[in-house]
Amino acid sequence: MWGKLRSTKRSYAAYVLQSEAYRRVVLTQLIADIADNYYSLLALDAQLEITRQTVQNRIQDVEVMKLLLEGDVVTGAAVVQSEAQRYAVEVTIPDLERNIRETENLLATLLGRTPGPIERGTLAGQDASPALLTGVPGQLLRNRPDVQQAEYTFESTFEQTNAARTYFYPSFTITANGGLTSTTIQNLFSPTAIFASVVGGLAQPVFNQGINRLRLARSQALQQEYLYTYQQTMFTAGQEVSNALFAYQSATEKARIRAQQLDALNKAVDYTHELLRAGFANYTEVLTAQQSLLQAQLSGVNDQLQQRQAVTNLYHALGGGWR
Repeated sequence: MWGKLRSTKRSYAAYVLQSEAYRRVVLTQLIADIADNYYSLLALDAQLEITRQTVQNRIQDVEVMKLLLEGDVVTGAAVVQSEAQRYAVEVTIPDLERNIRETENLLATLLGRTPGPIERGTLAGQDASPALLTGVPGQLLRNRPDVQQAEYTFESTFEQTNAARTYFYPSFTITANGGLTSTTIQNLFSPTAIFASVVGGLAQPVFNQGINRLRLARSQALQQEYLYTYQQTMFTAGQEVSNALFAYQSATEKARIRAQQLDALNKAVDYTHELLRAGFANYTEVLTAQQSLLQAQLSGVNDQLQQRQAVTNLYHALGGGWR
């Protein structure tokens, strides 16, 4: 009569939707983790390729230094330095290979497979990242499963509060047994047929005032708590979307500047080699230029990784595959 069953039903329905939203929270996080680790694996492959190519270049440098030593252009110290530089780069290869294997095993675990190699492409072969717009409608945040989860949880507690209020009103219970024992219409509505049930229902709120107050206070407190949780979830969602967009813009700008840096460093390496052969530079200048180029190349791979992971983060921040 007072809506107790109706509010309770709505509360449980919201709870079911909250559970479904939580399932999609886990699913979206899993997809984002797989994408992030896949891009990390491609980045490690690219860094390994750069490192191996650098080792080959250093081996050639050692041979050139030996020839220049024979021509009295450089000293034996330059030859030793070139060999040490070659080994300094080569020693990083085992760590890169270990990181690749660990990332493959992690991806296999996320995909529900036994540890082993992962079939993949290359970082350079990935589709270009889309042009992301900075203006994301706030309504899209409601598509996030965690926002929906918080909303349904608040809705469930709201209905629980409504149900708790109904306990202050008398509850009427008409049993089938009472109706069956009545043989006439007059007896069906006689006081003796339903008196015990009605009186029990009427008396219940009187003797349970303390319990009812505590039940209502608890429901109201939970409703307020989950209202704040819902608001905080919305604020966090907006923050994550903003951060992902800005991270993408920053990575894109870094990639543009890094390309200019790599072009300048490649020229610097070529120029210092020519000056060394002509006797106008020492090997320390060559080493400095080569080391700067290697670091810039590795950093360039990280820039590409950050750019793609920013897209993955935005996917996650907007709720993933909500359609």
